[in-house]
This record gives sequence, structure tokens and C-alpha cells, in this order.
Amino acid sequence: MSIDMVIKNGKVVTAGHTHSADIGIDKGKFIAIGDAGCMPSAAKVINAQGKYVLPGLVDPHVHLGFLEPFELACQTETRAGIAGGVTTMGVYMPYKPDQGIVKVLGEAKGKYQANAHCDAFFHVFIRDQAGLDDIAHAPEVGITSFKFSIGYKGPQAKMIGMTSVDDGFCFEGFERIAKLGRPAWAAVHAENIDIALRLGERLIKEGRLDMAAWNDSRPSFVEAECMNRCIFLAGVAKCPLYIVHMTIAEGVDIVARALADGKEVVAETCPQYLTHNSEEPVPLLRDNPPLANVNPPLRDKASNARLWQGIRDGVIKVIGSDHSLASLKQKGNNIWKAPMGLGNLTEFILPVMLSEGVNKGRISLEKLVEVCCQNPAKVFGIFPKKGTIAPGADADCVIVDINKTVKFTQDMTHSMSDWNLYEGWDFTGWPVMTILRGQVVVEEGRVLAKKGTGQYISREVN
Repeated sequence: MSIDMVIKNGKVVTAGHTHSADIGIDKGKFIAIGDAGCMPSAAKVINAQGKYVLPGLVDPHVHLGFLEPFELACQTETRAGIAGGVTTMGVYMPYKPDQGIVKVLGEAKGKYQANAHCDAFFHVFIRDQAGLDDIAHAPEVGITSFKFSIGYKGPQAKMIGMTSVDDGFCFEGFERIAKLGRPAWAAVHAENIDIALRLGERLIKEGRLDMAAWNDSRPSFVEAECMNRCIFLAGVAKCPLYIVHMTIAEGVDIVARALADGKEVVAETCPQYLTHNSEEPVPLLRDNPPLANVNPPLRDKASNARLWQGIRDGVIKVIGSDHSLASLKQKGNNIWKAPMGLGNLTEFILPVMLSEGVNKGRISLEKLVEVCCQNPAKVFGIFPKKGTIAPGADADCVIVDINKTVKFTQDMTHSMSDWNLYEGWDFTGWPVMTILRGQVVVEEGRVLAKKGTGQYISREVN
């Protein structure tokens, strides 16, 4: 008997433990994990040389096609993803107003599969009646997660064609999602946008154009208030709630209380909220304030530390990137008129979690796998197909050198973004090979996969 691939001499990491083992792969699936030398012969043998083998990362929060053509972003940004060890993305599907979900899925799916380098499932924004009415039918086309754009109204919303929604609209959406069964989720961008816009008007009159002005226009209580409100309304509707990109220290306590009360709530945070803040901004953001325009904003050092603690304690269960492109030209020179987004981030989830997390003693490798692989796959209904190294799962994995040091420079990027938050950063711990469904797609920074490698993942509800 011969199989397609054996990865030997690696240390296999799961959410539960790390152990030395060889891995057998055949026909795009993991077929065995066992002691050294026990695998059958293989057409391709990869010697991991004692390095760690993790499941391919699942980045559940990626925006493609807001300010750039969707099909082009599917090429470049999924290429960036696999370079960073991301083998599956949760992509926010482009949405055409008043057409509903079902009508636009076919076109989006076709463009994705023709251009992408990694696999993906889709989320959709619910922002008009057509979308609301299509919630009941969305699982028929494999969509079970729905985002409500509570944090968008005014100039930025108009820039990307986003329609704001009110509490009544959201509550009705929560009720409809609750009827679908599991794992259907309502996702919310939790900011009280009415207060943020009023504070922003005040700061504009004061002539504020600095980086901290954006944070001052959307202070932490704006996020906290909306989190509490959405948790309450979702609880009334008996709807599972997923809070995207949580940024605030007090958010950890809000979610912990909700979990203690038996609420079905999952909190996600992002690498940028673990590493960057407005108290000690990196020179790139200090000198170019429009680049810091992101919703919610970069917070303070106390929030950085508290979010790490929330991950360790199991309150924050998922890491996503909130990858969203805006070029230097698009960002312009006025923080109040700049489009939101911090550029290429999906490529940096794993380097950040390895370098700033594992190697600085903040989290274990097992916790990294839990929040970056297993949990997002479980939450969004693609586990155990994705998010684990186990027989029968898709053979997605990333080999990491925990000791490799890399100074990142912009010329190393695999994204179309022309700037990066992590420019000049020194990382310790780096992905050296990515495997997608049994095929080596990245090796030592070289992307080997061709566009069109990625597949759409359809999901079901119970």
C-alpha cells in the first residue's frame, strides 16, 4: 500500500496536547497519526525535522471586495492567507442591495472558486428587508452566519454602500436566526454609532486630526453599551450571538458574565488589538493618522493585556483578522474622511500568536490551536472537516519553526496592500510550509498554489 504523503518527525499540536508523531495523508484527507516509522510508503515524504505541525488556521473574519474588485481580492488576499498558514477563511460575501442572499451566492461562489488559493465559507450582511426575508432560505445555499452592521451609519457607511440597521430590525433578525437551529449565528459589530458620530462631530469642530482622535470619537463605553444591548436582545430571542473584533478590556468581563448566566455568546478578537494601541502608536500610524481609521479603534495598553488574559482564561474563544484593504491613496490625509480598515492582517495571525503569544509566555501552542483553528471551525459548523489534525479531516496543516526569526518588510507581503501595521517588526516563530487538502501550497515563503485552488464550503443547520 502506498499513500500520497507522509509528514514525519513532526510534533503534532492539537487543542488538547502536543506529541511527536508521523502523519499519513491520502486523497486530500488525514488518514492516520501515529508513531514514527509506522506509516506506509508515500509518493511524497516531508521531514518536519522536529518542527511543530498545526492544523491549518481558520480565519473567520475576512472582507474581500469592499474597495477593490472581489475577484482580484480573492486572488491576492487568499494568497496572503495561505502564506501565513490560513487554509480556510470566513469571507463576507459581496452583497447587492434588495437582491437577498440566494440570488447573489452563485455569482460570488463562482468568482471565489475561480480565483482563490484557500478554502472559504461565506457570511452575509443583513441590512435590508430582502436579506432579512432570505435568512430562512440561506442554509439551502450553505450560509448559516449573518452579520448586522450596527456600527455603521453616516459617511463611512455611504462609502461602502452600507445601510445602517436599527434595534427592531436586528431583533427580528435574531428571532429568525434562532429558528434555523445550530450552528446558525447572528454576528454583530458592537458600537453605538449614534454616540460615535456625535462625538466625532465635536472633535472635527475642534480641528483634531491626530490618531488618538479616532479613538476619542469611539471610546470604549460605545462598544461596551452595544455589547450589553446585543447580548440582552439575543438572549430574549434565544439566538446565539457572535461578537466580532472585540477590542475593550471591559468586554472580557461583559462576555464572562454572559457566559456565567448561560448565554450563548462567542467573542472574537484580532491580532491588531493584541499588539497595537493609541497610547504608544507605532511610527507608521503616528505619522499617518488616516491609516489608523478602523472600527472599532485601536485601544490602550490595558486592553491589549486584558484581551490576552481573556484568551488564556477561555472567555475569548476565537481569533479572526478583520482583514480589510484600503490603499495609502484611498486612506488620504484626513482621518475623518479615510475608509476604515488596517490592510493585510490575515497573513499575520499566526506570526503574531507565535511571537507575541507563545514565545512571550502569554499562551500555549495548544491554546493557539484552540482559538485559531478548532474553535472557529466548531463555531461556524465546519468541524471536524476543518480545524483539526485527525483521521477523516481535510489534510490542512501548517508547519511552523517556533525559533525562526523574521524581520518583516513590506516587500515580503503576499497581499495587494501597499502598507502594513507590522512593517519592521521582529517576529520569533514563523510558518515555513502550508498544506491544503494534501497539497503543498506554500514552502519557505514561496506560494506554489495556483489561483482557483480554493473551494467554497457549504454549511448546514440541524
